[in-house]
Amino acid sequence: MTAQPARSWAPSRWSLTRKLPLLTAATVILVVVMSLSATYRALVQARSDALHERLTRVTRQLGLNSTQSNRTRAAALRAIARDSAILRAVQAGRAVLSADSTTPVLAALRRVRTPGDSQLPVELWTADGRRLVRLGADVPGDPLRDVPPGSRTLGIEGNRGRSSIGPIGDSVTIGALYPAAGSVLYWITVPVLHEGRPIGVIAQQRRMGSSAQAAATAQELIGADVSVYVRNRTDDLWTSLVGAPVPPPTRRDSTTDGFLAYRPTGEHVGVEAAIAGTPWVLTLESPSSALLVEPRATVERLLLFSTIIALVGVIAAWLVSRRLTRPLVDLAGAATAVAGGDYQQRVRTRPSHGDEIHRLGQSFNYMADEVATTQRALALQVEEARAASLALRRASLEADEARHAAELANKAKSDFLAVMSHELRTPLNAIGGYAEILEMEIYGPVTVQQRDAIGRIARSQQALLSLINDVLNFAKLEAGEVQYAMEDVSVPGAVRALETMVAPQIAARRLRYRVDGCEGELVVRADPDKLQQVLLNLLSNAIKFTPVGGEIVVSCRPADGRAEIDVRDTGVGIAAERLVAIFDPFIQVGRAPNRPHEGVGLGLSISRDLAHGMGGALRVTSTVDVGSTFTLELELARHRT
Repeated sequence: MTAQPARSWAPSRWSLTRKLPLLTAATVILVVVMSLSATYRALVQARSDALHERLTRVTRQLGLNSTQSNRTRAAALRAIARDSAILRAVQAGRAVLSADSTTPVLAALRRVRTPGDSQLPVELWTADGRRLVRLGADVPGDPLRDVPPGSRTLGIEGNRGRSSIGPIGDSVTIGALYPAAGSVLYWITVPVLHEGRPIGVIAQQRRMGSSAQAAATAQELIGADVSVYVRNRTDDLWTSLVGAPVPPPTRRDSTTDGFLAYRPTGEHVGVEAAIAGTPWVLTLESPSSALLVEPRATVERLLLFSTIIALVGVIAAWLVSRRLTRPLVDLAGAATAVAGGDYQQRVRTRPSHGDEIHRLGQSFNYMADEVATTQRALALQVEEARAASLALRRASLEADEARHAAELANKAKSDFLAVMSHELRTPLNAIGGYAEILEMEIYGPVTVQQRDAIGRIARSQQALLSLINDVLNFAKLEAGEVQYAMEDVSVPGAVRALETMVAPQIAARRLRYRVDGCEGELVVRADPDKLQQVLLNLLSNAIKFTPVGGEIVVSCRPADGRAEIDVRDTGVGIAAERLVAIFDPFIQVGRAPNRPHEGVGLGLSISRDLAHGMGGALRVTSTVDVGSTFTLELELARHRT
């Protein structure tokens, strides 16, 4: 039994009838999720703004209430400080040891006591730090009970250096909060003035916090989710609204409109405000989780409705997509068949499928007809192209054979020239040797006519040997057998060395010769021998084609990292249409019946190839009957350290 292939569930293999409903469902779900997410963020932001506004408003109101309470207490103390009995007691400077209620000082001090702090001390001190009167009981463990008001500072663990009451001045002073016997205490002082100068001070100890009923009322106003704290500005002492010490936050981060406090119970959002006239800060905090309760409840309700809407939308999308995609699936199957070579495949559509799909099916059938027709035409063209390809292949093989034959012929030509040049040099050297022997009269006396003939033989031998050397050099260049010994060469030195070599020829033709711009330090990278050969060829050509009385000028100059050496003459010149051919081998542009110049036309071709081999170039400009200028370009040598 043949095993059936496993059905692939990869999304890339799903048909359009499956993909479209899933894509629609995913789109609906994505829109719902994004909408709920945006709604949730907006609700949280609105809740956060409302909470911050409420905390700020309550903080401001509580701060004003606290400030007003402190001002009322300060006004009462100022009234007592102006009492005549208090002034007389401070001026007398004697201690009132008796607690007799009839004592005017004690009666005055009792007037500032309130029910909440009736047992806390109220003291009268002189400006020099002597306590005159003490009314009330000590708080157990109070570290400041016997300390003069102007020197009351705390040094207990966790509150190093906190000042409870500063030096005595001429205004009311409220000290920092400090813990004692499970309560949070502070001192409030008012100076006793005489003629505008403080002579004593009334110090009253007070307990931080409101009554339980007042605290409950305040909590009811601000909300159960808000905590109220009072802390010192300069240390980490925190107290609740009822006056119980509380631990400070483990960490606080500032925000643009308040702060974030981190407590063991979680993250809290808070705002704070300084209480005027005190070293205290009023702080309100609310758990961050309280911000999310209402938004979450709202989003949960919206989620239920959104789920129902999304479900209805997915079902509707599935039904519509099935109706739309079924004809498209049939169309895809037909297209696959046509792509596989079945050009007879057609699709059937009905107008009920929709106007666009119906027209698409008709267009596909028309396309299938056209493809079938085109395929038949292409098959015919392919056969014709195959036949043309075979013909081109045969032509290519014939061209390769012809090119190979040409390369062999060219190599044979180069080999022939090299062999012939080498073989001809031996008899020519022998002719030159015999001519020198005859001229030396070894075989007997030589007449004047014979000596002239021997000279002509020697000159012809040298000319023919020069031609053979040119042919041999050309053959070597063609075969790629020339080696270059590149080094730094001084251009002025090379030009000066040439002058002595061409001086006899220049004198014989009565030519003017001069050198311009070759006196400086111009150094190029070149093969010295090859450079001398190129320049000598150029000068020889200039001498050859310059009439008697003409001028030859050699000039040198640097140009864009290269050196240019010009050989300029006032000779016959070269026509513009023949300039392109002067560097071809065996071409003599100036040869004519009335101008029998020596050579076979290889000098310029060899010079150009040698210039290229040294990384340079050789170019020419010329005007008929005016003269020619040949320019050799070579790379400048780099300075080495």
